[in-house]
Order: sequence, then structure tokens, then C-alpha cells
Amino acid sequence: MIIGAYGRLGRLVMGAASRRGYQVVGIAHRQHANSNLSPVQIKDMLDLTSADLTGVNAIVDAVGAWTPATEYVHTAGLAHIVSLLRGTPIHYLKVGASSTLFTNSAHTYTLQELPDYYPDYMQDLCNAHAEGLAILQSANDINWTYVTPTYNFDPNGQSTGTYHVTGEVFHPANSGNPDDGQQDYITYADFAKGMLDIIAGNQYIRQQITLFTGNNPHPTQRY
Repeated sequence: MIIGAYGRLGRLVMGAASRRGYQVVGIAHRQHANSNLSPVQIKDMLDLTSADLTGVNAIVDAVGAWTPATEYVHTAGLAHIVSLLRGTPIHYLKVGASSTLFTNSAHTYTLQELPDYYPDYMQDLCNAHAEGLAILQSANDINWTYVTPTYNFDPNGQSTGTYHVTGEVFHPANSGNPDDGQQDYITYADFAKGMLDIIAGNQYIRQQITLFTGNNPHPTQRY
């Protein structure tokens, strides 16, 4: 099951999963014109029921929300899915936010706190992601993985077919300027491949991980 099936990432995951031979169902909160994705069920994630999960082995939660009116999907929406998953073996993969990553080995500071990376106007969204992660971290009875793209997450870049996996610590540029960052780039296409590999291997249960491919090819561009 792909929640957020009509989003850019959701479409890529659905397509890649179908090519691997998975039976896939997409969930979208509204119909999109000129879409040939199939099958897609039009339903708000808060309206999903246990019956909707019959036969589902894994869920990719790829919902995107960028405004105060929609950020609830990262908190209330996530909490609702968690409630449905209790007592099931379903693997739930939530597409996370790099703002939640720690920037030191003591795990006392996060990337959200660096204003050149996450300015004031993004703090509400960062807080929503942090709250959602905290909900998952308290859910010791479900099989979740919080899969975080690294800082520069490019929707339009080409697939390289490779990626690297690291943990919950991100190393920002020493200058504090994101333009100087290293190992801070991945495309949606490579991220989608990583998500499906995690599902296939049933890996990283109850962990936060980060996927990246390398350095941003356009250092002054944000994604």
C-alpha cells in the first residue's frame, strides 16, 4: 500500500513496486486528473480502517504536506495508521524529514535548529515531522521504519541505481552554509529504490535511517 499515491514520490514507488511484481494499491485523498495510476483508492488516510489493510504486507507512507492546514498528515494521520497496525506484522515505512536528524553524536541537537538549513518559515513543518517521529518511537509494538532522505531531496534528478544507508546523524557543513555540504543529496528515484529494497529485506525495524547518494550536483540549489 502506497499512501500519497499521486505525489511525485508515491508515483515512483508505485511504478517501481509494480515492475518488481508486487501487488500494489495506492491511497489518495482526492482524484487527480489525467492520471493513469491503477489501482488507486480515493480515501483520506484518517478514514482508513483495518479492513482496508487486509492482505497488505507493507505500507509506504509518502504523503506530502507543506502548509499548516495539511501538516496533520504527519501527526494525526501517522498516529491513525499506527493504531491500525497494532497486532499486525505489517511493515510501515514513513518517509521522514531530514530536519529530524541529529547533528552530533550525543544526539542533543537536530538539523532543524540550524537556521541556514531550516529557516523560521519551515519550523512548523519541522515540528510536525518531529512529533510524528516521536509517535513512532513510542510504538514498540509495530514494525516501523522511519526512512529519511538526506537534506537535498531532488524530485527531478535521474536514477543512479545506487544509494547508501546511514543512521540518524547528519553532518552539516562546518561553515553552516548548506552550499558547502557533503553527502547530502539523493533523487526521488534512488530513494524509491531504497524503500523497496528495505521492504524486500524486511530491514531496519524500529529504526530511523537516512538514504543518500552523494554530493549535491548543484550546490546552490535547494530541493
